[in-house]
Amino acid sequence: MAKVEDALRELAAEHEGLFTTQEAEAAGVARVLVVQLAHRGRLDRIAQGLYRFPSWPTTRLQQYHEAVLWPRAHRDLEYALISHDSALELYSLTQLNPGVIHVTLPPKTRISRERPMWLRLHFADVVENERVWEQGIPIVSVPRAIEDVAPMHGIDVVHRAVSEARERRLLREDELQRLVDKFGNDILEPYVAS
Repeated sequence: MAKVEDALRELAAEHEGLFTTQEAEAAGVARVLVVQLAHRGRLDRIAQGLYRFPSWPTTRLQQYHEAVLWPRAHRDLEYALISHDSALELYSLTQLNPGVIHVTLPPKTRISRERPMWLRLHFADVVENERVWEQGIPIVSVPRAIEDVAPMHGIDVVHRAVSEARERRLLREDELQRLVDKFGNDILEPYVAS
């Protein structure tokens, strides 16, 4: 059983101590062994098909990992990406504190089980060049995140995020132009809180 736990720890290292039973099976560990380890207290069952090592240190990124793993616990998805307010928060481009983690999934995804209260799912097409990694977590690109929050939070949040992203050089010229085309030249002015 020690070899099994070692294999699972390798998987868990990629996600702050978390892994899915699908990942375990792909690594050669039978689902029944994962369940046995949970019954023995060696693993915590977070949700159906999602487990974590209880001794793993908790980090601020762990819930982001859990958010993108939760919808993947029972299905192969092309993507599960941190998005909207949560993406801006992970990029440190907002003062918003969403209270939930936003995840975008492919539009044809159907999830019948009850989602955790802290998780908000969105269903949309996200082209490949808008899917990136930040701190080991799959996430929408900076311009996509800014576009996603605009309908909910308005131009003030867009302006602040663009200003911060430009200052930190997180936007390429073509991405900045895309945002200017969508929101106007005013977003190029330095942001001043009102």
